[in-house]
Parts: sequence; C-alpha cells; structure tokens
Amino acid sequence: MTRKIYASARLLLHILAGVVLLALTGAIWNNKTQLVKSTKQWWLARMVHLLGINVNIHGQMPMPTNSKGILYVSNHVSWIDIPLIGGLSQLNFLSKAEVRSWPLIGKLAEGTGTLFIKRGSGDAARVSESIARYLDDGRSVLFFPEGTTSDGKTVRKFHSKLFKAAHHTTVNVCPIAIHYHFDQSEIPSSGNPIAFIDEDEFTEHLWRVLGLPKVSATVEFLPVRSAPSGNLEVFVRGLRSEINEALQQLQRKTSTNIQWPDASTHDGQRDEATSFYS
Repeated sequence: MTRKIYASARLLLHILAGVVLLALTGAIWNNKTQLVKSTKQWWLARMVHLLGINVNIHGQMPMPTNSKGILYVSNHVSWIDIPLIGGLSQLNFLSKAEVRSWPLIGKLAEGTGTLFIKRGSGDAARVSESIARYLDDGRSVLFFPEGTTSDGKTVRKFHSKLFKAAHHTTVNVCPIAIHYHFDQSEIPSSGNPIAFIDEDEFTEHLWRVLGLPKVSATVEFLPVRSAPSGNLEVFVRGLRSEINEALQQLQRKTSTNIQWPDASTHDGQRDEATSFYS
C-alpha cells in the first residue's frame, strides 16, 4: 500500500507539472510549436515510466516530418495506450469526448491539440476532415479503429469512417500492434488488469495499475502505407488483419502460456463506456 501511495503522489505531481507546462510552453495559445510537441512527448513518456511500465519497441518508427503528418492506427486495450505511443512519437490523439471531463487529464488533452469525437452523434465526417487538416499541417494523429477497448487477446472489427480523411488529403498510415504482458511468476488471476473495460472508472483503474508488478508493453510499428482515396473497406480489413497477426505473434513470443480468464471477453464488455460509434 505504501508503494502505491508513493507512486500515486509522484504521478499526481507529474500531472500538475503538465498543467504548468501548458502555460510555460505556450500550448494554451499555440499547440503546434516544436517546443510543445517535444514537451508533450517527454511528458507522456515520463508518465509511462511512473506507471511502472517497461516499453519494448519492435519494427521501425516512422521519422517525423514537418511537411506531412502520419495517421497511426492501433489496437486498443486501455487509456494507457495513449501515453504509451505518444511517448514514442510526436503526435496528436483522437479521443472520446468524455475524456474532456477527466480531472486534469482532460485539460491537458484539450490544451495539447487532442481531437474529440462524440459517440453515436454522426460526428465522424467532421472529425475525418479535422484529421485531414492536421495531417496537412504536418501533425500526426493516432486513433483506434476498433472504436472501443478490448481485453487485449485479439483485435476487434475496424470501423472505416475515420479513414475517410483519405477523401480529403493524401494519408500515409502506420499500423501499430500493442501487447501488455507480465512475468510468468506475477500473472494476475482476475484477468488482464491493464485492460480498461467493463465497469472500469478511470481513478479506480489507475489505482489498480499502480499496484501491478513488472508490467511490460511491446509496441510493434508495421510498415507505412498509403490509404486509397476510393473504397476503403478492403484496405481497412487488411489493416485489421495485419495488426491482429502481429498481436498474435507478440503473444506467442512473450507469454505463450498466459490465458486470461473469460471475465473480460467481448460479450461481457460495456461497449458504450469507450466506443466512438453508435
């Protein structure tokens, strides 16, 4: 318990420091500067470190460019996916609108250029245009095409609506596979504790994560490819299949005999808690 209290205090100070940095870097007035981008990446990487997560990188990360942003797409297990990937590359996020109301985190997200989408509101067309504008400005964007989190065993169906940014500009896509794993001797018995699903609330989930021992995350960057400007369905299904295959390979390499209990299966999920779509 003492360790968790100490870890939570350090994390709270880091979050408060992030609010101060919003003003010091000028992010409140202009979040497009290189200073803001570098500071945000450092802050997110530091947050992952404070959560006690060891990060392993597979594949080749795309080199950042000021002329054109990259659209990153990934499987989605937890809110931790956002600082995990954001600590590795300079990018902006697409998040559900509810994140705006999260204590402090919501202010940080809004102040650093996060795009927000309202669930089930027909908002995807507007957001896809916003993504295209970000990419044309040289700002990379990350979103999760599943539209909801999962237990991390497999990749759910991808929705193609937000890929319609390719109807407005040239879109280069970098698929990412994320896999969280534990030492064999420290496997939890109640399901994957990193997964942010079912009835999870942010503060309760954060408290649980701070008590976990020796969590590792493997992030695999797959080759960048161009999205077609026409029919996107086949392209999106191919992305989902490729990310799922990469995820299965990571599972076999890192934790082949770990079987999470069925308490966190898709049928038991409260999809409306995290889904972007109706």
